[in-house]
Amino acid sequence: MLVKGAIPSKEPIVKIGLVLPDDQKKSIEVVDLNTNDQYTIDISFDGKRLSDSEYQLSSIRAGRGFHWEKEIRITIEGELDIKVINGYLFVTNYIPLEKYLVCVATSEMSGDCPSALLKAQTIAARSWLLAAAEQKHANIGLDACNDDCCQRYQGKENITDEALRAAKNSRGKVVLFDDEICDTRYSKSCGGMSEHNENVWQDNPKPYLRGVFDSPESLNPDLSSEMGLSNWIHKPSRCFCDSYFVPIDQLKGYLGQVDELKNYFRWHITYSQNELAQLISKKTGQSFDSITALQPINRGTSGRITNLRIKGEKKDSPVSIQLNSEYEIRRVLHPEFLYSSAFIIEINSNLNTHLAQLTLHGAGWGHGVGLCQIGALGMSLNGKSTQEILSHYFKSTELRKIYD
Repeated sequence: MLVKGAIPSKEPIVKIGLVLPDDQKKSIEVVDLNTNDQYTIDISFDGKRLSDSEYQLSSIRAGRGFHWEKEIRITIEGELDIKVINGYLFVTNYIPLEKYLVCVATSEMSGDCPSALLKAQTIAARSWLLAAAEQKHANIGLDACNDDCCQRYQGKENITDEALRAAKNSRGKVVLFDDEICDTRYSKSCGGMSEHNENVWQDNPKPYLRGVFDSPESLNPDLSSEMGLSNWIHKPSRCFCDSYFVPIDQLKGYLGQVDELKNYFRWHITYSQNELAQLISKKTGQSFDSITALQPINRGTSGRITNLRIKGEKKDSPVSIQLNSEYEIRRVLHPEFLYSSAFIIEINSNLNTHLAQLTLHGAGWGHGVGLCQIGALGMSLNGKSTQEILSHYFKSTELRKIYD
């Protein structure tokens, strides 16, 4: 496994989980494309390793827990290590870092994106992995999994010549702050303002992960108040991730293969009283007959709610719960997963003053920390360089090549 704080002097081999025990799979179909051998890998393969080759795997989970969750077929290179944990398959891909990264860049975004964006995405993905700050799957010996939990790794199918050139021209380059590889987080759309890292994760503030106004304009909007955020959502300033810089009719051609075309810069969703009570009861395990209020307690610099109180009634008695992270808020307030927690709440009440219908008006898609992928796309479409993109989102950092 990669070591937090270590700067490698040569390209490492990384361990990427393709099938996790939590996927609860008993078997998958695999084809060795170099020999045309076909396998049904099941629990009888426990402890085996398939040698370095090019493999096609079917029914690989993508978007675990998100609104685009599906199973896809992928083609990858490297070795496959097969284990069984608690009766379920655990398949790990051992692959050189640079081969992995060109797949990540064209899984996160389209291989048809401008070169500046592809290089920025590749460098951010390389830096994030080598920083090893999260290591969410260290308990099962992985550097990362294949999904949005870590970084999308959906194989070779979407690689383009431009993506290969971007990977070659950025090989070995990382983002550094104070001689340490940066924990370069990124999300799909910040909604116009990125977020401080400590407001999303229980972590110390990082100087290069500060909220950034995603615009060529020099403004510093206050989005921590309800009125300020309401004005921002309904009358936004011009931002790199909006439709001025990235026309909505062109966006689909630049998104990742599994992404759905939506207006992620600004969105809304409406629930009836019954829908909301049932949804919150199901997602939290706390039963509500009705919901009387959603009360934001704290907001981050991007307007993302970090603490939310939900009030309601059960058998005519008051009930309340509190959600204490943007992730939990997004998980609870959508049947699948809410785009972001940067939203304002519009309540429509009936004559008895009870909440009858509720609409969330929101901004962005994702946690909003670090690089905004659609914003970086907007910058690249409008002539900004890779250096300008990375310096915009990761302040006071430098680029350095750490291996050939």
